[in-house]
Order: sequence, then structure tokens, then C-alpha cells
Amino acid sequence: MSHVPQVVVVGCHSLVRRGLESLLSACSETEVLAVFAAPHQWTLAPDVRPDVIVTGRVSDHRHESVAGTVATLARHGRVLVLDDLVGRDGVTAVLRAGAHGCLPGRAADDEVLGAVATVAGGGIHISPVLATLLHTELRARDGAAPPLLARRELETLRWIAAGLTHGQIARRMSLTEATVNTYVKRIRSKLALGNKADLTRKAIELGLLQREPDTLGTRPDPGSLRLPVVNGNGHPPLRVPTAE
Repeated sequence: MSHVPQVVVVGCHSLVRRGLESLLSACSETEVLAVFAAPHQWTLAPDVRPDVIVTGRVSDHRHESVAGTVATLARHGRVLVLDDLVGRDGVTAVLRAGAHGCLPGRAADDEVLGAVATVAGGGIHISPVLATLLHTELRARDGAAPPLLARRELETLRWIAAGLTHGQIARRMSLTEATVNTYVKRIRSKLALGNKADLTRKAIELGLLQREPDTLGTRPDPGSLRLPVVNGNGHPPLRVPTAE
């Protein structure tokens, strides 16, 4: 009988944390050992040794260091990060801290499960969206890349390069057209570009047109990770309550 990857969920927004527990518990190919609201709660179960630790930012405060959390958790197992990783906590930073996988905060269920399997098997999983950010970060170290774009700005740039109007982009990303206009202004400012042709060339340069637009991962629901609420698989994980 093949080994079933054992997983611990640490941190993340409470809604996302509960959703991850439901998703992973419902999957016959994973077993959830424990769910902690914060890394320091690991001291309550020091003997827990998972194959994969899924973690993410607990709040929207950018001062919270995802890389610091990864460095702490990496002592206990292979870490898979669920976060958009913009600002100081870029993809490069969390990989240097010891992460073995990176997913955006609104990753689809199948990508989460696939990433867990990859990391548990000894591999490294980088979401295509975050791989673009990683590419930009690495080029920036050589002074060749423009300032980092946020994930939604990257999505907007990709749709522009694909030929969509601002109104069409707004509908696909479940935003108002005014918000899309703001994203475009930011993109042009950060990249120091003016017309659509220049933006398209930059999108190609950043590798944003290597996949079909519908595989980008844009979700119609602007909320957090949407996961099914189901019962566990007969092996209830250790859950540590928190006042959130």
C-alpha cells in the first residue's frame, strides 16, 4: 500500500484554514494530522512530523513575514505556501527561507491537491502565476526588470495583451471597469510604458502569453479560497482553537 501524504495546516485566514482542512480531509490521497492557527502552537504537539506543511499569511497586514514563518516551519517538514507573495515576501524570499512550493492565495482546489502531492513526493511546485513573479524578481536582481507588479496587475496586463477591452477584463476578473482602469494606470506607471503595443510586448517578455488565457486561474468569486465543507475522512485532525 502506497504512503498517504500527511499534512499539517498552519496559519492562513481562518476561512481559508477551515477550507483547506475540509479539502484535504475529504481527499483519500491525503491525511490531515493537525491544524494550527499559528506556528507557535506547534509546541502543543511537538511530535507531529508531516510530509507537507501548508501555510499562508494569517492577516492582510503586510508587516507579517511569510518568509519568517516558512523559516520556522521548515524545521518540521516541507513547506507549501499559499499566498500572493507580493512586496518584501516575494517568491524568491520564501524559497530562500526553505519553502518547497508556492501557490497564490486563491489557488483552485485541484492545484492545491496537486501541489501537496508534488511537495510530499520530494518535488517543488511553483504556480504559473507566481512563476512569472519569480522570473521578474530574478531579472530584477540583475537590474534588468521593472518594478514588481501585483498579481492582479499581472492578470490585467495579460488580458490586455490577449486583446480584451477594459470592460471585458472587468467582467472576467469580477471587478468594476474603474478598478481595471486603475490597474492599467499603475501598470503603465511601474513599467514606464504608454500604448497597448508596448504593454503587449512587455507581457510577451514576461512570459504572460505562454498559456491560454482561461488557464490563468482567475476566479469569479472575489472571496477567499472556496472549498467544499464536508466531514473528515474518519481521522479527525488535531485542531487548535484560536480567538480570531
